[in-house]
Amino acid sequence: MVERDMRRNAQETALSMIKLHGLRAQAVAQERAAELRQQGDTAGYDLWQQIYAAICELRRTAPAMARAQT
Repeated sequence: MVERDMRRNAQETALSMIKLHGLRAQAVAQERAAELRQQGDTAGYDLWQQIYAAICELRRTAPAMARAQT
């Protein structure tokens, strides 16, 4: 249950990141993850890695989803 909520939150944050940062969303997520890793925040690092992965997945599937809707 908790893991599912974390995944959903990561996807919601990924969508927000794409809206806010556009093409830089992936880079911003990686930068944030690196900062947290340097600070020793493993939970924060893991979360931003999930957000980065969600951004990558959304970017990979978005063109296919847009074609399917037309």
